[in-house]
Amino acid sequence: MNESINNEEAPRRYPELRQLASVRDAGWVFRPIQNADGPLTGIAGSFSRQQYTDAIFIFDHTNVSDARILDDADGGRCVWSKEGADLQEGVSDLLGLPKPGEPGAPNLVKRSRLLWTP
Repeated sequence: MNESINNEEAPRRYPELRQLASVRDAGWVFRPIQNADGPLTGIAGSFSRQQYTDAIFIFDHTNVSDARILDDADGGRCVWSKEGADLQEGVSDLLGLPKPGEPGAPNLVKRSRLLWTP
């Protein structure tokens, strides 16, 4: 069973969480990922603006998925994603994305993968 730790102890044990604390202070919202009565399996973070939402899904420090999704008025689709990055790299990549309409901002809709079922 995992023991609970507080906000002060967490960055001491897991230094990579310091970057998450700084983005939380910049307006990101974080939520736990878990089954109804099950253990915590990850953390989901998001930062929403009128045109887009940036999201990060953290399952451990080397299993991170990031995405940028445009608002419905701007197409409502994923225009950028990255999987498998380490936590610091994932946060840095998201924070480095230009806002929609700025030079270098992702704008091509990513094709969704078909769900494979056995």
